[in-house]
Amino acid sequence: MSKATHQDAMLMLQFAQWGTTMGIQGALNWFYSDEFETDYEAFKEKYPPGSEEYGKAGKICVWYEALGTLYKQGLFNEELLFDWLFVKGPWERIKGFATGLREESGSPRMYENFEALANAQKD
Repeated sequence: MSKATHQDAMLMLQFAQWGTTMGIQGALNWFYSDEFETDYEAFKEKYPPGSEEYGKAGKICVWYEALGTLYKQGLFNEELLFDWLFVKGPWERIKGFATGLREESGSPRMYENFEALANAQKD
């Protein structure tokens, strides 16, 4: 892959700012706590749709899905992205929620770019 450019760095910073604006850090702090349920059914029982926590899980998925979409379209430098973020870990932790919601909604493409992004990250 090509070396990251100043433009790539600016996109990364804009994406980080968007995450800050949408409260991604607070959502991630909760996500990594013992309060988060990895099983979708247990999650829904504890945090039903409409709850603040359900919204936090959705926010995390949307943020990483947007990153995955930019990556898929070749708009985010791979080396820079994977040097900046660990994606596999968050996907492994939230995949029960993401795939459960995908199945429940009947939308097989929901969060597919987040999943693909995590699968693209090398160990």
